[in-house]
Amino acid sequence: MHAPPRVNFRDAPATTADFEERHAWLSTAEDSPFVRTFVMYRRDAEGADLLRGRVLTRIDAAKGKTERELGGKEELFDVIGGVFGRRLDDLTPADRAVLWDRVGRAHAVWLASRS
Repeated sequence: MHAPPRVNFRDAPATTADFEERHAWLSTAEDSPFVRTFVMYRRDAEGADLLRGRVLTRIDAAKGKTERELGGKEELFDVIGGVFGRRLDDLTPADRAVLWDRVGRAHAVWLASRS
């Protein structure tokens, strides 16, 4: 179990060392939300896009919130590249398959938790 969040009211500026322990937990612990769920976030002048697993959400100041479930592996990679501008040239086909499998398993767990 990780320590609860803390607030620091010191006057001194924060240093990288102040964040190292929490960063290590967030990026490696099995119960970290960043390890359990694939997440991408992007803001623009009109709103924000959020990808959590296979659910793409658009929050638009004028149009409100829209949400849709991505249908498959190619759609996920199209959204990652098109909406979020993340080129996946560094991923091999095997890397993509592993990513898709992880996203799919986490999505199935999430769906089961909603019923």
